[in-house]
Amino acid sequence: MRKITGALLLSPLLVATSSPAANWSAGVQGGLYQLPYQTRHQERWALPYIGYDGKTWYIDGTEAGYNFINTDTLLLRAKVYYYDTQYRASMGQTPALRGLNNRNSTMMGGMQLLYTTPLGALSATLAADTLGVSNGVVANAGWIAMAQWGGFTLVPEVGVDFSNAQNTRYYYGISDKESAKTGLATWRPQASFLPYARLAMNYAWTPQWNTWAQLTQRFYPDTISDSPMVNKNNLCELTVGMSYTF
Repeated sequence: MRKITGALLLSPLLVATSSPAANWSAGVQGGLYQLPYQTRHQERWALPYIGYDGKTWYIDGTEAGYNFINTDTLLLRAKVYYYDTQYRASMGQTPALRGLNNRNSTMMGGMQLLYTTPLGALSATLAADTLGVSNGVVANAGWIAMAQWGGFTLVPEVGVDFSNAQNTRYYYGISDKESAKTGLATWRPQASFLPYARLAMNYAWTPQWNTWAQLTQRFYPDTISDSPMVNKNNLCELTVGMSYTF
């Protein structure tokens, strides 16, 4: 899953250490990413960016939520966010792959806990499908560091994304019915763990103007990469954007 993140919340560390004053931001963001699926094209996307950084409520592009606790060391929030994993059968490389059902993106809702130390921050998230698309449950655990030099901020992160069996089967499994229709082997995966490494960067040109970039490398386990729908065991994602803070 690609987390579309803007300058406002480049890292949860920035939330935990930000001032209590509320700010609105607007801008544009876009990206280039590979899909694990056997599709014919690399994916590109572009979206307007809207952000709101308040002591309690926040908006960060395709994510929004409410902070129950927001101190220098502890952040506890409820949030909803766009879960953008999807498969368009029309983009499959072969007739068999084009005969599969679509796998649709959804909106996840859950809780995030962030504990900040002088050496970095530990983040944990638990969320579930709110739209009944996969009816799955996902989780994330990550370690986030941050370094600043003037207006330049560097945020490295390592972690793992968890997807329960129901979510993994919806996005990467092949049912008996699909197998009979397409000739592809049935695939019924169990829960999956996806390690990742990420490097995010932000540069504040002025107190109002910010640019950011985020590079993520994901590593897919056999539970996913052995699916007949999939032909990659790792992939790279790039997100860039610019915003103006009011």
